[in-house]
Amino acid sequence: MTFDDNAFFIEGRADGRPGGCSGEKALRVRSLLKRLGVKLGSKGFRVLEDAVVYSLECEDVYGRLTKEIYPAVARKRRQSEASVEKACRDSVKRCWRQGDREMISGILGGAPRVFRGEPTVCEFLTAVKDYLDEAA
Repeated sequence: MTFDDNAFFIEGRADGRPGGCSGEKALRVRSLLKRLGVKLGSKGFRVLEDAVVYSLECEDVYGRLTKEIYPAVARKRRQSEASVEKACRDSVKRCWRQGDREMISGILGGAPRVFRGEPTVCEFLTAVKDYLDEAA
């Protein structure tokens, strides 16, 4: 299944830079990421936000992260897939180390396995996706 990037993202802003996510989903994602402790001003916030919004449309994030999600976010953000992956990884790491531990544990507690350490980006996206799907 291939996704149409335009269905999930606003492609540009008035100043010519890539736009942010649109709609109610994006607002819910942005609010949740801020509550989890991902800093709005951090380089990876918007990238992680886009990845979460995109993952909400996937039935299964596993197997699609590197083949669909990273490439779509990279095109939208006009970055390389490697920089998108690193930004997501750094944001998840920062969230895990400095975020609201109680809330993170609550969300990740519903993930497929018990974390022995910091979650991978795929595990984080899956847990956030499941949490947002249940809350909807």
